[in-house]
Amino acid sequence: MRYLAALLLLCSALTHAAPPNGFALVHDADGHTNFRESPDLNAKVLAKIPNGTPLECLGDGGEGSLTFCTAQLQQPAAEDYGFIHYSRLIFPASDKSFVRLREHFGRDDTLTLSGNGQTVHIVARGIHPKRSDFSGISKNKYTARLYQGKPFYGTDSTIPKSVFALERITLNGQTVPAAELQGLFSPDFAATARGSNVYQGWEAYYRRTDKTLYLFGRQGSGAGSFDVCFIFKDGKFQRRYLWNAAL
Repeated sequence: MRYLAALLLLCSALTHAAPPNGFALVHDADGHTNFRESPDLNAKVLAKIPNGTPLECLGDGGEGSLTFCTAQLQQPAAEDYGFIHYSRLIFPASDKSFVRLREHFGRDDTLTLSGNGQTVHIVARGIHPKRSDFSGISKNKYTARLYQGKPFYGTDSTIPKSVFALERITLNGQTVPAAELQGLFSPDFAATARGSNVYQGWEAYYRRTDKTLYLFGRQGSGAGSFDVCFIFKDGKFQRRYLWNAAL
């Protein structure tokens, strides 16, 4: 009797298991999926998102909905999050077609992720940005819109005196263009990048069938946090996606 009760309890737990969250990719038979205003199939469509687009799934859609993911992704419109049906997403962390690269921390305060013949090397260095490099400075002189002419992230628009910046990212020796790393900052809580958790939020997944590698990172802290994804195809950098992680 106890065995039967335990079995029923386990089945109930599996039936009501929490849906997946974390790094995901759009995967729809139509070639794109709907990014909706609310977790409902009849809700307004904010945008049509192409297959392969990376995003962060923050959990289920709430409001009693376990079929929709609350999604954040790079969007040109004001809405930085919306809802996507779980059936239109794949999660590399649990999808068998992907291999997750393993972490290796270097003695020289760097991070290496490797596996399946792929090696990603990430280097972050502490810098002291020049105030003259910031523009669009507010009246209170504490915040700015641009760093070296481009948006910057990781400080909630505050002009930092010192931060860690991504200096270099390579895949099998091929370097991500420096312009794609500019303005990606993390707070300097400690003297080293590792001590400041700059390397803590990185994940890399490789899919051999199409020779595509996705490097996903959660950076910054609190209101200044952001997510970034670098995509490589056939060993070469393709593009970067970036979105704010703080709601």
